[in-house]
Amino acid sequence: MLNSRKPAHRRPGVLVAVVLTAISMLLSACGSAANGSGGSSDGKGSLIGVSLYTNQVARFNFEEKEMKRVAAENGDEVISNFAGNNLQTQISQIQSMMQRGIKVLILNQIESKSFAPLVTQAQGQGIKVIAYDEDVAGAKVDYLVQRDNVEMGKVQAQSVLDHLPAGRVAKVAIIRGDPSTPAMVQMSESYDKMILNNPKIDVVYDNTTVGWDQATAQRNAEAALQNDPDIDAFLVMWDNGAQAVAQAVKGAGRKAGTVWSTGSDGSQASLAYIAQGWQGQSTWTAVDKQAANAMNAAHAFATGKEPPKSDGKTDSGAPVLHTPLSSITKDNLCEFITKTAPKGWVTVDQVFGAGATDCG
Repeated sequence: MLNSRKPAHRRPGVLVAVVLTAISMLLSACGSAANGSGGSSDGKGSLIGVSLYTNQVARFNFEEKEMKRVAAENGDEVISNFAGNNLQTQISQIQSMMQRGIKVLILNQIESKSFAPLVTQAQGQGIKVIAYDEDVAGAKVDYLVQRDNVEMGKVQAQSVLDHLPAGRVAKVAIIRGDPSTPAMVQMSESYDKMILNNPKIDVVYDNTTVGWDQATAQRNAEAALQNDPDIDAFLVMWDNGAQAVAQAVKGAGRKAGTVWSTGSDGSQASLAYIAQGWQGQSTWTAVDKQAANAMNAAHAFATGKEPPKSDGKTDSGAPVLHTPLSSITKDNLCEFITKTAPKGWVTVDQVFGAGATDCG
């Protein structure tokens, strides 16, 4: 997401061959100018590149600021760019970073299948590559920092199971994200295992959402409710999708608190919906810790030290460090806002209304 995890997610790889050709041409043009030798020789003040695919997702803006804060504490310099959800823009921005001599690249790529040549080229020039939030298909990065998306799906599915109506089979609709993204595939593992063929559940609707597009998610929810107005719960992968469900539920004349729905990222709008009863749950990824882990790993690589200890490996064998997850519902919403959420993420009045001094 995440991505958790979003209004405009990674684009499907429909023109991957063309994109790979374009990347190869750009890499060749880059030549030897990007030698990865940025920063001083003793490793302090190293130059680190941060490439994020969009600033239209609230958490990425927060994480970029957190990365810069941690880098400053480590004595490093940062070049950061948002790609505006444009593949060619992101490629060009990264090429510029390489030419300026970054030692480490933190890469939150727009399309997981299109960056393998760039990763290989960067590593060949001595630049360490840390994949952020999603692995790079077809390449072995030096490190991966992300949430466990299988666990994310498990947390969401369990919240639905915990809120089934008593004494009858529940009607559940599933709205998945973009099938071209690893996050959707991984979260679906838990959905399929825990929800499909569950004797307590009748899955009355199940569809994917290309591009994780919020408008498409709302159309999916509206179609589900038209097909069956008595849906008890929506199992949804991301907060913008859950917000779309809330609009569809309102449009169908259902009352707040009568339809459970899930999401991810603990976004401000979804937290307000949870307070009002229009959304049941959101799964929080500790994005402050994730950003800090990525930047501390970058500092370690730049200074020739060991990165933070990983807790697993990717299919390609790269070390991966997973970010803690927790479930937010109305029961622990106040605790999340006042104790769990990092400073600057959300305030009481943003969730409960202007002038609110406590949680409801």
